[in-house]
Parts: sequence; C-alpha cells; structure tokens
Amino acid sequence: MEAINVRLYDIFRKDFNLSDAKAKELTQAVEAVATEKAAGEVSSFKSSIREDFLRLEMKMELKIEQTKTDLLKWYIGGFVAIVLMIVGLYFKK
Repeated sequence: MEAINVRLYDIFRKDFNLSDAKAKELTQAVEAVATEKAAGEVSSFKSSIREDFLRLEMKMELKIEQTKTDLLKWYIGGFVAIVLMIVGLYFKK
C-alpha cells in the first residue's frame, strides 16, 4: 500500500473502529474511485490540449499562406522595378 492508503487504512481502522478487512476494502474502494476520477480528468485534459493544438495548427497554416502571398507580391514588385531600371538605362544611352 502507498503512504496515503496506509493513512486512510489507519483512519478507517482506528477512528471508525472497522475491522482490518473492512478498512482494507474501504481503502481500496476509495483508491479505485480516485483513480477513475483522475483518469477521466486526464482524458478530458488530453482532448482539450488536442483541440488547442489543432486550432493553433490551423492558425499557423493560414499565417504561412498569407506570408507566402506577401513574399510573392514583393518578389514580383522588385522584379518589375529592376526591369524598369534596366529598360530606363538602356534608353538613356
């Protein structure tokens, strides 16, 4: 038994005047309920984290697409500017 279970066992046996078998049975029942509750909370926590990561992933994908579009606009704008400068230098002579 773990330390908390031993303490519960002692409380049930001494303070409530239960027999050793009944105290042990009650301690195991309390442990089972606590374990089930903790497992349910962990499962709930995992699903909420999973949902948060999915939302974050979607936001990041959208931001990456926007960044790609912005970069493409700047590349095209820069290319057009360079072409105009070259054409201007060509006609200057």
